[in-house]
Amino acid sequence: MKDKNVHSGHRNRLRNLIDKVGLESLTDVQIVEQILTMSNARRDTNEIAHALLNKFGSISKILDASYLALKEVEGVGDVTAKMITYLPQIFEIYIKDKNKHSYSCKTMGDVYKYFTNIFKGLTNEVFVIAYINKNSTFQTYEILSTGNIKQVKLEKLKITKSVIYNNATSVITAHNHPLGSASPSQADYDAYASLCTFFATIGLMYVDNIIIGNDGMFSFTQKTLIEKQFFEK
Repeated sequence: MKDKNVHSGHRNRLRNLIDKVGLESLTDVQIVEQILTMSNARRDTNEIAHALLNKFGSISKILDASYLALKEVEGVGDVTAKMITYLPQIFEIYIKDKNKHSYSCKTMGDVYKYFTNIFKGLTNEVFVIAYINKNSTFQTYEILSTGNIKQVKLEKLKITKSVIYNNATSVITAHNHPLGSASPSQADYDAYASLCTFFATIGLMYVDNIIIGNDGMFSFTQKTLIEKQFFEK
């Protein structure tokens, strides 16, 4: 019979805590512990986390430390030292790739291109919310509903959590009229009014509500239909 891992309970509690409150709410020791679990499948990482923080002083300095300096810490082996030195490189690759694939939303042309790519080839009506960061680029988008605009269910809690998760400073909502003009219906105006009220209550800037149709794009902010040929110039 194998010995029971006396530290498994602590590790599971740490994972549950992360799931509940997120990494940012953890102490530095707990964060370093979690990092160390990537190269220590069963070993208790609490003492090693304390030792690393005592030697280097902060999480960022641990991640910036050299392989040889990390190996000087008791409990840090070859695999762990290499793993830690890889992390800043991975972060750099992540940021570069994210910026490479980010989409600007500084002009109406940018907005039109972004949403036409989302709606391209769709034959049903889809309602989406796009999150915008402080650099005026689209962070990501989520589909809120498919079907008639009257059937859109505003999932307020889901949107609020997504805004926080994506570090969004503002949003644009959009849906398509796949078989006709982008001109809004009364239901579109009613949905827009409801969205304005909701975003105002959570203190989020609501940049625009967009409709993409066969003839171009309707902007609720500009209160006009911008013809498709305008974007093809």
